[in-house]
Parts: sequence; C-alpha cells; structure tokens
Amino acid sequence: MLDKLFINGIVVTKDSRFPANIGVTGEFITHILSPKAQPEAKEVIDLSGKYILPGMIDAHVHFEDPGHTDREDMLHGTAACAAGGITTVILMPTNDPLVFTLEAFQKNLKAYENRAYVDYGIHGGLDAASFPHARKLWRESGITAIKVFMCYASANMGFVTDRTLYETLDLASQEDAVVIIHCENDEIIKMNEDRMKAAGRTDRLSFNHSRPGFGEVEAIRRALFFAQQTGAKVMIPHVSTAEGLLEIRRAKENGVKVLAESCPQYFTFTTDDFVKQGPYLKFTPVMHEEDNRQRMWDLIGKGYVDSIGSDHSPFTVAEKEVGMDNIWKAPNGIPGLEAELPVFLQGVNEGRLTLEDVVRMTSYNPARIYNLPFKGEIAVGNHADLTIVDLDLEKDFTKETIRSKCPWSPYMNRRFKGWPVMTVVRGQIAAKDGQVTGSPCHGKFISRKK
Repeated sequence: MLDKLFINGIVVTKDSRFPANIGVTGEFITHILSPKAQPEAKEVIDLSGKYILPGMIDAHVHFEDPGHTDREDMLHGTAACAAGGITTVILMPTNDPLVFTLEAFQKNLKAYENRAYVDYGIHGGLDAASFPHARKLWRESGITAIKVFMCYASANMGFVTDRTLYETLDLASQEDAVVIIHCENDEIIKMNEDRMKAAGRTDRLSFNHSRPGFGEVEAIRRALFFAQQTGAKVMIPHVSTAEGLLEIRRAKENGVKVLAESCPQYFTFTTDDFVKQGPYLKFTPVMHEEDNRQRMWDLIGKGYVDSIGSDHSPFTVAEKEVGMDNIWKAPNGIPGLEAELPVFLQGVNEGRLTLEDVVRMTSYNPARIYNLPFKGEIAVGNHADLTIVDLDLEKDFTKETIRSKCPWSPYMNRRFKGWPVMTVVRGQIAAKDGQVTGSPCHGKFISRKK
C-alpha cells in the first residue's frame, strides 16, 4: 500500500507536461502512473486542475543564522520556503561564523538540526585570508559551491582581488568545484560613491547611480576571462542587466563553463519603484530602468537564465528606516522567498515564459549545477519533492502571505496570477494554501554528491 497517491494532476518536466498520478512511499516517489491507475493508498490527494512541478530549489539565500537572527532565522526562513513552494534551500556562507573552514561549516550545520521545514544545503566561501582552507573545506564538508565577492560585501567578509579570484578558479578547476562570483567592479562603485557624497547627495537614486550597469558587465567579463583561462566552472549570480546575460551567453558559446542566475526583483522592479520605496527596495546589484526589465524578460524566455534564486536577505524595519532621508545609511538586502515563484508564474500567465522554463530554472538545473542527489526531477527513486501550483489562482501579496521572520516585503499589495498551493518535502506535506503544515524537524541537510 502506498502512503500517498496524488491523482488528477498534470506533471511538468523541463521539456514536457502530461497527466499522471504519483505514488509515494516514505520519502520517495515509487510510481508514476496513468490517470486511470489508482492503487490503494493510505491517503489520496486530488489535484484536479493543478500542475505538479519538481520541488523548487532556491540556491541563493542569506538567513545569517547563526548570526543576525533578529533579521531571519532557519525556522522562519524555511517556513517561508515551504509556503512559497520551495522544497530545498541552499544557504550562503555569510553567517557567524562565516562558512570558510571545515570547523565553521560544522558549527553552522549543528545549529540547523531540527530547525528546518524543508531540506537545505550550504555554500562555502572564501576571501584572501581564508583561501588556504578552501581545498579541505570543499573535499570534506559536502558544501555545494564556493562563493566570492569581487566588490565589498560586508564588514566581516573580504572581497577578492584579481589574484585571489584567479587562484580560486584555478583551485576549483582542479577540484571540479563550482565558484559563485558576485560580479561588480569595486573601484567603479567606490569612485561613484565618493562623487555622490562629495556632491552632498543622499537621495535614493544617488545609490542607484553609484552602481551603473557597466560596472556589473565589466566584472562579468573579467570573471569569464579568468574562467576561460583556468577551465573552472562558474555561476554568475543575480545578473541584473540584459548586457550581463548577453556576455554570459557569448562566453558559453565559446566554451566557457559558465551559468547565469537571476532573481525575481530584476523582473519586477525599476528605478521608479526605488524612488517610491527607498531603503525597503535597496539591494545590490541594483535594479535598472524599464527598458532593461523588458529585455530581461525577453532573454529569460529565450533561455539565457540557467537558475533562479531569491537572494533573500532581509533586515529589520529599524535598520531600513534609518535610510528614509539618507539612502546611504540603510543596509542592502530584501526578503523574497514567498514572492519568488508567483513572479514567474505571473510571467507564465503573461506568455513571457513556459512552465517548462520554470522547472528548468528552479529545479532541474539547480539540482545538477550543485550535485544534489535525488532532487530536480519527478522520477521513480527520487525524493517525493513536489511543488503544486494553481495557474488560475489570482490574489494580492499581503502581510498574511508572509511566513518569514521579516514582517515587510517590497512585493506588498502586488497582484499575482499563479501561486503555489501545496509543497511536499520527501513525502510530507510541508505547506498547503499558504499555511505551513509540516514539522520543523523534517528538513535535513543535503550534501552534494562527491
């Protein structure tokens, strides 16, 4: 007897869709059946009119737990994942301690025990000082990638010079590791910040103007050149410009092992929104003009984006409020877990991309990029990770939508057509209709395949 049988749904893969019933025993998918086949099960769940996607993977999240748990923590963050249709989340290394050594990794891992509604992986990172620990961290921990910044990131995490970047990519090539590279030109940013502040500018657009799109594009070109020289595999995260996506595509066509990630905020907001919301929409890389947003939608529909991540990085109201009259005082980062999938389901309803595209970017590709076992596809023998969506459900993003510890969202009161309505993590229903129903002890650490 099956534990669960999901009937009357439409399964979506990266390149097709078909009606099927899905049988689950324990944590695994054991049957993919024709709609007429209904073996005996302890629980039968009717998904008439709904689409069944492989469990969504968000590989770009900053919980800063352990660390700044006043902003977000593992418990609330993974609850937001469950409500948002995310079954696996990969955490960035910007915690306290930073995930730069094997010992720090183990401390982080210990802190997450029995505190997650969904499964999770961990990215490591490095700066010049911690570079000597990178090889051991990669080999012995099960981290999914190595994150570096080409520009100033935070007070406790240094950014890499060209020397350390090249050395990192050379090491990654030897170890078959993935390097995630935050691409912005630090000198261009500093120069523009100095100019803005010297002119006495504290308005919202002064911050946006300090980080022009060409600063991202130049850094992407440099990173791609080093990747080409070393043969390393690189992921360029949160690409904010259409020109950046074009550069990555050209490099890929020339044999560079590069992948592009972008985020829902670049397909939603423009500088006009920044003027209205101010510090509550301050993040980096920054959003740009409407023309760029439309070009981003065009390119994502053509397959230029390999992976989608939220870059969820919330701050408290008090931390954001100090930037209302002086944008420089506010920290950089926004929440985004609960709105991530609705943004792209809205895009599906508008004909900008397909559900198959969504599967490719949110489950199939991330599972392969980061070598996550049993993830990324609806297949017999894989984890029973399912994201059930209702493409016809239309509603506003409200305060009641939020399950994160962060009580605000720049997506507030935006209307989306297309929402996740059920999230299944290794056979357990983690959320239904926006309400978290699972157990915080259910989520487990997923090590990359070695």
